[in-house]
Amino acid sequence: MMQFMQVKIEKQLIFSKMNRMLSSGLTCLFIWIVAATFVGFSDKAGTTLFAEAKDVEKVPELDITKMINEKVYSKIFVRKREEHKLLVNHLQSIDDYAKRYKLMKLGIDEIIRLIREEGAKLRGNNITAESEFPKIQELINALAQYLENACLFGEMVLHFPDMAYRILKPVSDWRELMTQALVYSKSFGHILDDKSIELLGLLNQEINEDQRTDSYVNPYREAAPTATASSVGTKKKSKTKPKKGPTMTPPKTEL
Repeated sequence: MMQFMQVKIEKQLIFSKMNRMLSSGLTCLFIWIVAATFVGFSDKAGTTLFAEAKDVEKVPELDITKMINEKVYSKIFVRKREEHKLLVNHLQSIDDYAKRYKLMKLGIDEIIRLIREEGAKLRGNNITAESEFPKIQELINALAQYLENACLFGEMVLHFPDMAYRILKPVSDWRELMTQALVYSKSFGHILDDKSIELLGLLNQEINEDQRTDSYVNPYREAAPTATASSVGTKKKSKTKPKKGPTMTPPKTEL
């Protein structure tokens, strides 16, 4: 019974995350990853137990706000970051520039919107790394969306800088907005994993040239296609045409 309830709790946690994404207006670009993850989880963890629990009494609906604290959310955050990696891999697999650009713009525009809206909620309710972890569902969602999307923005800009800068060019305040977001997110070091904190540090140097160290290099930048041997260092031999008119060659003389 306890094992069954544990699986049900874990499933509800993931399902609530999926509902949050849907309600926040995130596009199908992100939703398909969560849906695939959720299906995979239920197949692995719940099939047998739920098949054996047909006659078990209905479990009362759980109040997620009483279950999620800093420790629990830090584990959810790590799972979310794994989904971000899948998204980056998917974008990298798209060779068509126009298609990738369209998906990237869709995602970045949504991230900017969420950072603005959720950031306003967090500031308005004085939610900081030093304050108590939120107890209200709306504020839990706001903090989760803010931290997760700040990191997702970092993934997109660091992996696809040229395309990302092109998309962000019309947004006049994006650099200031996202610098504030990454500084705020880094302050939650007790929730974020080490790799995410490192990524945000790289993002700060990437988007703020005045803060770059002498040794800074973007390790995620896509390498430019290497030129083939046939296209490097080969020049067409120009055929010299004989000049018309009298030549300056002296006449031959016999000794």
